[in-house]
Amino acid sequence: MKQILYILVFALSLSGIYTSCKKDSLAAMRDDEVQALDKYVKDHDLAAYKDVSGIYFKSTERSNDTTLIRPGFKVMLQYNIFRIDSVKVFSTEDKNGYTFSEDPFYVDVSNTVINQSYVQQIAGMHLGLKKMHIGDRAFMVIPSELAFKAVDYSLSLNIPRFTTLLVYVYAKKGYPSGTY
Repeated sequence: MKQILYILVFALSLSGIYTSCKKDSLAAMRDDEVQALDKYVKDHDLAAYKDVSGIYFKSTERSNDTTLIRPGFKVMLQYNIFRIDSVKVFSTEDKNGYTFSEDPFYVDVSNTVINQSYVQQIAGMHLGLKKMHIGDRAFMVIPSELAFKAVDYSLSLNIPRFTTLLVYVYAKKGYPSGTY
C-alpha cells in the first residue's frame, strides 16, 4: 500500500513540475497573435503606419470635407472587418458585395444601448475614426488588445481569443454630438 502511495505522490509531483514549466495557454495564444501581427506588418510594409495607441492606421482616400471626426460624433460607416487570417467577421455588404446602407457608429459614446453592437465595442475603431474626416476611407490593423482581447467569440462571431482585426472603413456621413 505504501508503494502505491509513493508512486501516486511521485506522479503528482512530476505532473506539478510539468505544468509549472509549461507555458500558459493564454500567454501562448497572445504570443502567436503578436508573431502573426509582426509578420503581417512586415509583409505589407505597414511599420510606418503604427500609431502611439497601438493600431496601424493608413488613410487610403482623402475626401474634400475638412470635418474631422471627434468624440460624440455619429458616423455612418461602410466597413469590412476581417480577422488577420482573412476571414470576414463584420460587414455592411450583403453576400453579393453590395452596400445599400451605412451602419451608425458613435465615437467615444458610452451607452449600454449603443454598446450592444459588437463593432461599437472595438476600441481601435474609435481611435482610428478620430484620425479621419467625413468622407475619408482608411485601413486599420487593430491588435486584440484594442478589439476583443482574450474574450472568446469563436462560436457566436467567429472571432477567437487574441484576434487581430483588419478594418477597411469608409466614413460616409457624420453628425456632431447633439445633431442626431
